[in-house]
Formats: sequence, C-alpha cells, structure tokens
Amino acid sequence: MKMRLTILLWPFAMLCANLAFASPVSKLEVRITTGGAELAAGSDLELRIYEVGGKVRRLPLVHGEAWLPDSTHLIPLALNESLDTRNVVRLALRYRAANPLSPALEIVSADVELPSGGASPQRLLDATLTGLIPREGELASADRDQSTLQCVSDADCDDHKMCNGQERCAPRSAGADARGCVKGAPMVCPVNQICGEGIGCHGTDALRKFNGDKSAATQ
Repeated sequence: MKMRLTILLWPFAMLCANLAFASPVSKLEVRITTGGAELAAGSDLELRIYEVGGKVRRLPLVHGEAWLPDSTHLIPLALNESLDTRNVVRLALRYRAANPLSPALEIVSADVELPSGGASPQRLLDATLTGLIPREGELASADRDQSTLQCVSDADCDDHKMCNGQERCAPRSAGADARGCVKGAPMVCPVNQICGEGIGCHGTDALRKFNGDKSAATQ
C-alpha cells in the first residue's frame, strides 16, 4: 500500500533556487522521530529516493535492531554513487513489519539532510515526511513536477567537475538526458599527463606537489 501525504514545503521558487546551485553529494543523514509504537526487531525500513528517468535508490535504515517508541534516530548514509539533488523527484520511507500483528508505524517527522559543513542542515527537497505507515507500505512526498526539472542554462547542468568537460543544456539534442543536459567532452591532456580535478593536466610530480600543498594547508 502506498500513501501520498502532503509535505511541508518552502515556496517552490526558493526550492528551485536552492537546487540550481546544488552539487552532487556522496553522503546523507536521515533524522527520524517515531511515535508511540515500537519498531520491532527484524522489521525493514528503508529510504527510497526517486530520480528522473525512473531510477530508484533503496537505502536501508535499520539492520535488524528494534526502535523504542517515541525515539529519535540520526542515521548517516554513504552513497555508492553520488547523488545530484537536482534529479530527485520524490522521497519515501518503505516499511515492512516483522510481525503481521504490529500496528502502523507512526512517523512524527523524517528529514533527509544534506552535508552542511557546520551550517544548519538543508533538507533534501526541503521536505519533512510525517504520517502513519501500515504494516507494509510507503510514506511518500508529493511528486515534483518533472516539467520544472528541465534545464534552462548550461549552469543547470554543471556537475562542478572540469576533467569530464563542460555540460550543456540542450533539451532537443539526441544525447540529452531526462533533464535536457548533454555531457561534455572529457579534457584531452598531452602525452604522459592526466587530468586532475582542481589542477587540470599534470604529470605525477605535479600531483604529488598538489596533494602536499593541500595537506600543509589543513595542518
């Protein structure tokens, strides 16, 4: 059973502005506060992230342990593949109780937080999920209008990496993805050199010096 509930949203224009400058992320944190029912040991609870083009990421939030009633959990997630937050269409919590007699799981609040570098965390989709999930079901946010996800300028497609070339916004191109973006041409370096992010084409000596300078700057 799938439940669609209204979620808390900032004005949509602010959401688009935030996403326009978003960079791919490799880590997330999920902050969940439950209600008066226990999440029994052996139950399944996972975060699902739906992206443009039909891709769905399934990220387990429990690993057999029980959760006490009225408890808050902060769960760090390391992503195998970087997530471009501009591609996210919907968020959901998928629940399956270990016991068929278990009551519905009450989610007082569930936020998916982006890396903040010490600042106040920004929520993915600026959304908070809240509601009841039956013994086997899904609590989902409202879908973003995918027509609003299409790029408008090259900046909308920029992945902030130099070595894979400059991405372009070209929705009518045969090679465009679901957002209308076209991949750039990878940087071609001279013989015996490779491209490194932040330094461009280099040999091994340049890479060693670059890494040494970074280490010194952090000490």
